[in-house]
Amino acid sequence: MNQTIGQIIREKRTEKGMTQEQLAERLGVTGQAVSKWERDEAYPDITLLKELAKALGVSVGELLGEEKEETKYVQTTETDVDKMMLKIRILSSDGDKVNINLPVAVIKALVGNEQLMASFSGGKAESLKNIDFKQILGMVSLGVMGKLVEITSSDGDTVEIWVE
Repeated sequence: MNQTIGQIIREKRTEKGMTQEQLAERLGVTGQAVSKWERDEAYPDITLLKELAKALGVSVGELLGEEKEETKYVQTTETDVDKMMLKIRILSSDGDKVNINLPVAVIKALVGNEQLMASFSGGKAESLKNIDFKQILGMVSLGVMGKLVEITSSDGDTVEIWVE
């Protein structure tokens, strides 16, 4: 069942233990505005969506009613695995965005080449050094598909990893 944005706001706000007034204060709006959103009588201004989603602990997509991508198991063969794509998205709180799409066949080559792995240095690429590609490859070979990891740090940086 698809929820309205108002229902999502109310549900996530109460899960966080926040009052309408507390959410309003964090966003710089009135409690009446939050109340109208939750009753679907009005919608939040588009410029508030990112901060609203952050306050509620969801992505903007989830706030707008997109289904969460589920992780699932599928039957695979070695050939199927090589045709899959590993996707990594890094969204920093300061506005930087990094999207990386790697065929799983490339991941296999990376895992076996420490010198190549060491070349991930500087800037946002440094984040890739902390990813355990060997473990991800193991999960993929077992047939795990979908979103594998979503991490949001306390300063607002987000890293997502999934396989398609």
